[in-house]
Amino acid sequence: MVFNLKLINPFILISVLLAVPNAQAGFQPLLGTELNNKSLYASGYITMGAGSSIGGNVQSAAAVVLGADATVQGNVEAGTAATLGANAGVDGYIRGTKTVTLGASANVDGSIEAGTTATVGANAKVNGDVSAGTTATMGAAVEVKGDVLSGTTVTVGAGSILDGNVDAGSTTTIGAGAKIDGLINAGSLKIVSAVPEIANQEELVTSVQATLKDLGTGTELISDTFGTDDEILEAGIYSTINYLSIAINKTITLDGKGVDGSWVFNIPNYLMFAAGAKVILKDVTDNSSIIWNVLGDKLGSAGFTQLGVGAEVRGHIFSKGFVQTGANALIAGIGDDCGGAFSATNFIEFGADSILGTEGCTNGIVVSVADPTSIWLMGFGLFGLVVISRRK
Repeated sequence: MVFNLKLINPFILISVLLAVPNAQAGFQPLLGTELNNKSLYASGYITMGAGSSIGGNVQSAAAVVLGADATVQGNVEAGTAATLGANAGVDGYIRGTKTVTLGASANVDGSIEAGTTATVGANAKVNGDVSAGTTATMGAAVEVKGDVLSGTTVTVGAGSILDGNVDAGSTTTIGAGAKIDGLINAGSLKIVSAVPEIANQEELVTSVQATLKDLGTGTELISDTFGTDDEILEAGIYSTINYLSIAINKTITLDGKGVDGSWVFNIPNYLMFAAGAKVILKDVTDNSSIIWNVLGDKLGSAGFTQLGVGAEVRGHIFSKGFVQTGANALIAGIGDDCGGAFSATNFIEFGADSILGTEGCTNGIVVSVADPTSIWLMGFGLFGLVVISRRK
């Protein structure tokens, strides 16, 4: 058996389980480095409602806003502004090519990088450095474990504790009772590094969607009738000629039969899970995958995805248009995988107390996908998504 390794990006390391009987196959990584290990990506803005929780990393070509008490287990990267509400938390770093703003008592375990201004609210904690292209402002009783660097001014509120150095391109203002263990340098000559640009990944996500569509139509699910009652689906490729909608409190049970497999749903219009609708896994192995491919290529379609209040979806969603959930919605992967949602052209909005992934989940699990002809087609590699297709 002969295999051809075809790499779009030679820097992407692919690790995938293979089982390809009676077929020649080629390999093609689909997700470039910008989207490696991301749980959420949107070409538009991303907003997370109060109390929501995200497992993994978040990236937007526009703004990212976390509501009060919202948490992100990974990093946050915003093409414009990154904003955390009161008591919100990020386990990794935060980057905003324009501004970064932390609400009162917010917590960041990593560093903060802002292209212009960084503002840290009262009683907030930052366990890394704070870097701002122009001004850095610390509210009262702020704690910063690393250094603070700004291109112009640094303001430290009363009672704040800074373990590192303070370097300001022009002036520093230190409030009463503030404690700074390092050096204070007004008129510092230190250069503030530019925040890496967040590229718009519409073309890349669209390419992923086109490749998924090329896997074929498989079994057709009738838009008018599928999802009006509880459904059971074995692994395979599924498609509709219009939308896919699951009614209130109805369930789709994905029956894996205890073997590695995949479910790929190619949907030309929109995907909608009504309030309380759920995807349930039965005997699905950790090395399996579920992909919802909302193409939006039907005439007049925006290709959006909506989850109602309390709806629960498993797997990864690739949506041409926006992804929007009601309160207490859930998107989760399989096993330790976080799952994810990607919008090629629009925004992602999560309602209050919504969840993506489970605590401690990762974005690097290896899975395989088999179509009805027993050719293994697809897998999420350690650093990207690959699709295995028949070589013509």
